Amino acid sequence: MDYSTQVISVKGKQLAVPVLKVSDVAVVVTGKILKIARIHDEAWLDSRTLPDPLEMSDKLKSSMNPPDIFTFAQRIPDVTPRYPYHFEWENVAAASTESHRSWFETQVDRSVRKHIRKSQREGIVTKIAPFDDRLVEGISSIYNEFKVRQGKPFWHYGKSFDEVKRENGTYLDRSVFVCAYVGEELVGFIKVVIDGEVATMMQILSKLAHFSKRPTNALISKTVEVCESSHAKYLLYGEYAYGKKDESSLIDFKAKNGFRKIEFPRYYVPLTAKGRLGVTLGLYKGWTHLIPGRVTKTLIHLRSNYYAWREGNSKEPKKSERTDN
Repeated sequence: MDYSTQVISVKGKQLAVPVLKVSDVAVVVTGKILKIARIHDEAWLDSRTLPDPLEMSDKLKSSMNPPDIFTFAQRIPDVTPRYPYHFEWENVAAASTESHRSWFETQVDRSVRKHIRKSQREGIVTKIAPFDDRLVEGISSIYNEFKVRQGKPFWHYGKSFDEVKRENGTYLDRSVFVCAYVGEELVGFIKVVIDGEVATMMQILSKLAHFSKRPTNALISKTVEVCESSHAKYLLYGEYAYGKKDESSLIDFKAKNGFRKIEFPRYYVPLTAKGRLGVTLGLYKGWTHLIPGRVTKTLIHLRSNYYAWREGNSKEPKKSERTDN
């Protein structure tokens, strides 16, 4: 088994990384001192075609130059640990979507129901759109609205039409684009990838100029309808709690829109002696986990103020529409 190179997108940037092909699945290897392998696009692959992780571990371990650690996660709703390896609990924001009526009446906050009704009065129309050049142009206009979002440079700002089309054109056989319009203008969209009874938001983004019309709330409501019609029982919206942050405007936004925290195990399988040491000492976590949560919060606040000053972007709404991409 030989290494090849593959270009992947990391925080909006295209990076060439070492890759091993294992059972027709691309395994990306990162890290210089401690090499950690993980399935490329693990969260987006069709769960029916994923190879057995035990088999993958054996194949990686027997390769000519094995990585030090192989990491993989169980998929929602399979959250009970069932592999004999060290694991850490990760989390995801999940909403129950078997019934839109139940979601709307019992799971979301009263304020969200008001926002959804307001969006209709304000002229927001939500519908499924085909992935064509018109949609790509609309997505580009949303990307280019602001250089800074959520207090940091926006990954997708300034990308070419071809880049936007290529990056949004993945997994189209299982993807649905739920879009919000004011007249003919695209003012928000959600790309959701459906995998059996689980639908996962790959991207959710709205124009800040239309924030008061609450397009994001309307988009989530429509996406729950899509899930119900597709027999998807869960809608996933990124992590619920990021790192050591146990409260934030984004957590509050997700909770009010009916999302709850579900934890699932991520395993770390040592493949070399260095890997065994890395797992024992927790070195796979990186250096950022050593920073106290209160320090992280302060640094994020300072970063937001810096970019707002540098870009003159102080008019961006404080509770801006959120995106995990």
